[in-house]
Amino acid sequence: MDRIVTKTLLCYALLLCMASCSVYKFVPEGEYLLDKVDVTTSDKSVRDLSEFRNYSYQTPNSKWFGLFRLPLRIYSLSGTSNPDRGINRMLRNLGEEPVISDPLLTEATRIEMQRALMNEGYLNAGVNVSTLQSRKPKVTVRYDLVPGRMFVVDTVRVTVMDPEIDRLLQENAGTSLLREGMNLDAGVLNDERNRIVSLLHNNGYYRFNKDYISFVADTASGSDRVGLRMVISPSAGGRGHLRYTISDIDYILADNAGAAQLSESDMCAVQADGFRVLHSDCDGKPSLRPGVISKHSFLREGMEYDNDSISKTYSSLMRLGVLSYSNIRLDTVPGTDDRLKASVYMFKLPKHSFTFEMEGTNTAGDLGAAASMSLSDRNLFRGSEQLTVKLRGAYESISNLPGYTGDTYLEYGLEANLDFPEFLVPFMSQELQRRSQATSRFSVKINAQQRPEFKKTIFSAGWSYSWTDTWRKSHKLDVIDLNYLVVPWISDHFRAEYLDPITSKKSILKYNYEDLLITKLGYTFYYSNSRLGSTDPFQYTVRLGLETSGNVLDALAKPLELEQNENGQYKFMGIAFAQYVKHDFAFTANWRMDAINNFVFHLEWGVAVPYGNSTSLPFEKRYFSGGANSVRGWAVRELGPGKFKGDDRTIDYIKQSGDIKLGASLEYRSKLFWKLNGAAFIDAGNIWTIRDYSEQPGGMFKFNTFYKQIAVAYGLGLRVDLGFLVLRFDGGMKAYNPSGKSLYRRLPLIHPSFDRDFAFHLAVGYPF
Repeated sequence: MDRIVTKTLLCYALLLCMASCSVYKFVPEGEYLLDKVDVTTSDKSVRDLSEFRNYSYQTPNSKWFGLFRLPLRIYSLSGTSNPDRGINRMLRNLGEEPVISDPLLTEATRIEMQRALMNEGYLNAGVNVSTLQSRKPKVTVRYDLVPGRMFVVDTVRVTVMDPEIDRLLQENAGTSLLREGMNLDAGVLNDERNRIVSLLHNNGYYRFNKDYISFVADTASGSDRVGLRMVISPSAGGRGHLRYTISDIDYILADNAGAAQLSESDMCAVQADGFRVLHSDCDGKPSLRPGVISKHSFLREGMEYDNDSISKTYSSLMRLGVLSYSNIRLDTVPGTDDRLKASVYMFKLPKHSFTFEMEGTNTAGDLGAAASMSLSDRNLFRGSEQLTVKLRGAYESISNLPGYTGDTYLEYGLEANLDFPEFLVPFMSQELQRRSQATSRFSVKINAQQRPEFKKTIFSAGWSYSWTDTWRKSHKLDVIDLNYLVVPWISDHFRAEYLDPITSKKSILKYNYEDLLITKLGYTFYYSNSRLGSTDPFQYTVRLGLETSGNVLDALAKPLELEQNENGQYKFMGIAFAQYVKHDFAFTANWRMDAINNFVFHLEWGVAVPYGNSTSLPFEKRYFSGGANSVRGWAVRELGPGKFKGDDRTIDYIKQSGDIKLGASLEYRSKLFWKLNGAAFIDAGNIWTIRDYSEQPGGMFKFNTFYKQIAVAYGLGLRVDLGFLVLRFDGGMKAYNPSGKSLYRRLPLIHPSFDRDFAFHLAVGYPF
């Protein structure tokens, strides 16, 4: 108790020290700390003021959660007399140097905002700057936008000196961005230039660039109407622009970047259909078969130069796991003016790789560790097929299990995956293979679990396809995913205390300790509106999943006269099979407020219905709630279903599961300092069962009561972002507990108890 009081007093002392430390001692005499940058306007035609804030050359010191300038206060804790002292240097590195208002940068910002207004069509725009000072040496800089009249395009004329380009533009006139009545927006004009350049680059005009496109705006005195003229100039010398053809294609397989400097005499050539493969292994065949290269390249001999085909070739080649990267070089064929030679350099990774990983686990306070090692062959059949064999072992201590001979959980696993960089489907054209960017996977796996209560072994085999339509959309189809679950041993204590007393055939507890066959067929769709590394202020992702099991076997049960067990379930090869349908949905949206603050919203639901040959879902397919990626006021798998409250941890991981899941989270994330980020969150959700099971009273989903059983939690988090790894520490408090027997326990927000209502989570990566 004394230790807790001491730590609390030390924290208060540190906070008081930081609060009392002046943030102005590093502000030179006669200068001012930049406290705020405001952008205002009285003209309602200017709608997005946040865009103009981005033009500011100075940004005030960052605020934690938009409220506290703690990084500045940390910097201010350092001394002024000895800046090279160790503690002072550390505080300055962790903190943030004060941003001093600079009149030169303020004027540069004003000019930039005025230029932005003029580019939007306000040709007579102005920006007024004012500074608001307080009694303290800090200042607010306010930029007042005075746009004036908007200039509108009255007529559009296009002059093209090259008749071939003129014909091509006429054929694609419907995609032009220039319209009569549009605002004279420089951004739109620039987009039109980029559109034309892209169109021409995809139609053979290799050397065409946007310097050949110019705009002339004719304005009449006293009028806000503009006559717009776009001019496309000919090439040098007044000649028409050349359309280029790719006449020669070489693919160079290189072991390292230095191999790009090798001459043809240093390599051996293999002639294929329309291209050559150059490789350094003259004693054998190329490490990649020419047919595989052809399937992953959009370049063809005799084709017109097409920039889209170049980009698609880059993307497709990078899907070959045997390559580290690729480079495409285009050169004019000697003696010709309009012929190109494409040299495609493909730099290979080592054929074999070995990895070893270790991890720590924390399951409701029970600590454990896991280790895995894997061996990969990246080019098994000279087609960039990747074979990965992985061995995994895990150990976890288990507490509070009286009556059992052991107190440990052991897990062993062996897994083998074979990936092919294409659709393994007969009669599919090469063109479709190239465009689909597909991967086919075959996998086998065995997993053995040994707990004090039971032993379980899972044999799995799968066949699946993954492919993309565009960079926004991806798909996965599980053609078949077989899981054979065997429970070879159950402890006498567990059987006598929990299984034997149960007489109901529909008991979820008994069902999940019986041998079972799962024959899954599934489909997953993923959509994202942003590319990797995008800075769009609003980004979102959608994931949609659907799977089912047992339908084929159920349809064949009567014709094949399959045997039934004592529960009336049909058996295939002596084991009952599961039958269910399952649907999952997840939506995540990220609003970027500024460089260090953003809101993230997450919504998910899932519904799984057992039917036919099953009275309940297999344990592996059931939903759980609570934990680091769910409602964080509860420990992992501690919440639900419904208002059910588990009491016995021995079997609660079975009882506290359901067939329906609903969850939502709102998280405010803010960069703190160094590699530390903070978060404040609110979580809500629960799970329910489809049917009324006697072991889970109050857990069944009902439309007139489910909303009363949605649990709510709130909390704070700290994240250590190391770039390659994010360590997450989240502390959640219960706000509404649907399993509470009294109002006092149902509303811990009003009557909080740290021991009862707090849950701490350590995890890797963000929750969503």
